[in-house]
Amino acid sequence: MDLLDAYRKPLPENRVREHVNVFLKTPDSIYIGHIASALVLLFIASGNPSVATWFLILWGILEIVFYPFLMEVWRRSYMAAAPGKQKPYLWIRFMDYLSLLVGASWGVMTYVSLTPDNVAHFAIQMSIAAGATAAAVRSLGVFPRSFTLYAVPYLGLLSLRLFLLGDEFILLGGLVLVFLSMMLRFGHDTLESVSQYIEISSENLDLAQRYREAAEAARHANREKTRLLAAASHDLRQPLHAIGLHIETLPLERMDEKSQETLGRIRTSLQTLSKLFNSVLDLSLLDSGKVQVRPSLVDLEDMLNHVLDDYEPLAEIAHVTLMLECPKVGILADGILVRRMVQNLLSNAIRHSGGGFARILVKVEGEDLSIAVCDDGPGIPPEHQAVIFEEFTQIEKRHERIMPNMGNSDQVEKGLGLGLAIVRRLADLQKLSVDLVTSPSGTTITINGFKSAPLSQKSKPSKGPTDRIGAIFDNKKVLVVDDDEETLKATVSLLQAWGCLFASAESLEALDQIEGPIDLIISDYSFPARYTGLDIIRDARVRYGKDLKALVISGDLSDEVQQRVKQEKLLLIHKPVQPVQLRSAMLGLFSSDSDAQILS
Repeated sequence: MDLLDAYRKPLPENRVREHVNVFLKTPDSIYIGHIASALVLLFIASGNPSVATWFLILWGILEIVFYPFLMEVWRRSYMAAAPGKQKPYLWIRFMDYLSLLVGASWGVMTYVSLTPDNVAHFAIQMSIAAGATAAAVRSLGVFPRSFTLYAVPYLGLLSLRLFLLGDEFILLGGLVLVFLSMMLRFGHDTLESVSQYIEISSENLDLAQRYREAAEAARHANREKTRLLAAASHDLRQPLHAIGLHIETLPLERMDEKSQETLGRIRTSLQTLSKLFNSVLDLSLLDSGKVQVRPSLVDLEDMLNHVLDDYEPLAEIAHVTLMLECPKVGILADGILVRRMVQNLLSNAIRHSGGGFARILVKVEGEDLSIAVCDDGPGIPPEHQAVIFEEFTQIEKRHERIMPNMGNSDQVEKGLGLGLAIVRRLADLQKLSVDLVTSPSGTTITINGFKSAPLSQKSKPSKGPTDRIGAIFDNKKVLVVDDDEETLKATVSLLQAWGCLFASAESLEALDQIEGPIDLIISDYSFPARYTGLDIIRDARVRYGKDLKALVISGDLSDEVQQRVKQEKLLLIHKPVQPVQLRSAMLGLFSSDSDAQILS
């Protein structure tokens, strides 16, 4: 910016408000300096008989009362005005007029009261002139025209008075003009510095605003993604849920080898798609911070036996022997989260064991407890060990063994690269650690950091998986309520295969035709009418007893549905439901008195 342009051109419209704000931040101490200097000049001038008394009184009122009062009124009125009603250019014009008035006033006072005969007074007057001008650069530097209108009359009249004194004072008058030019240049440099500061601040503010807008856009996109997943997955999960149930009721003994192989591939593909739904949902919930840890006393042996029950069919397909080594001990932990971690690790071990074994090993040292899942596969290559706990990370099959009666291992559920990532996220959430030990003879993944706790002496010894399932499901009457006919038929067929008695209904009104007693009700959440599965369960408990066990199945992933089910203290399973998942939920309900949990 050219020096003359700085004085002639107005400040740019997009920066003028910031310049005014910088000036308004000038400390109030500048008033103290102004008033103190004015009092000193009045004292010196009062001793000069050539200065009229009326002039001293008028000048004192102007500089000690009028100027500070007017400046403070202008400052407060501008700051109190709404941003849209502030008029910065008008305010700067007032500053120009006031600066001219004050500069001329101080210049006239110095001109008429300068006393070169009194060395002390003369030195004080010259020092005040230099100090006042230098201080004005600090406050008026952001308005170069205002500073010029103040400094030129003040120092110009002082220089003129010195020139008129003649002799050696002429040289001093020239030095005053040199000082004036330096102050004008310094004022320009101050303007440049302030302009750069304002420009950088504006750029930072602009970046901050763009960041806030981008963050808000990301949050909006995430909300839209959640709504899209909720809407799309509800429609997609319903047929997947029905297909999965129908597959499990097909008569395998009547199929030839080719048909069984085709059915196995269909089952594997369906399980993969279902697991993808659930895994993506789990990661989304973990990323959103909505998963809360609810620690309680958990019978670890009983919980791990249930996990083995869930994965026994998969292990049979893969020809993998499942083993458990666990003392009768409890842990203080969130049973649902721990169970999910062990399930993911066990699924991974079965998939990579290659027809050998998968073992869950629990070690207790004092209060410290760890859970390890081991397989006898050939191990994980070194180049993959650092990334296996990252999302969507997969490695090639670790084994070369061909399992009997299977042309290849494709019937075993393929990994999606999410299971171990979820284990790591859940471990971090519970402040646990996960260790990996792998070699050509096998892989062990250990979850460390649990605290053991004694169990009640009334705990019963665990039964084997087959005996426990048969004893629990035998002659249990289950009421299934769903408005989708295919899902209703598939669920009923599956319950029959498990040895359960059953009753079915397609609506709330159809309960009038169902006779008790009922041991468990399984209800869909969404119905076309103005009621939900929660209303059906409430009505069923009125009819068949308030302690009727209940299970809700839903394809709606919204927080609203989860909160409503949670408030009713019911068990919730998201579609598509795998048969092992449904069986596990029923086992939990029939073998425990606690219904207050939610499964994803």
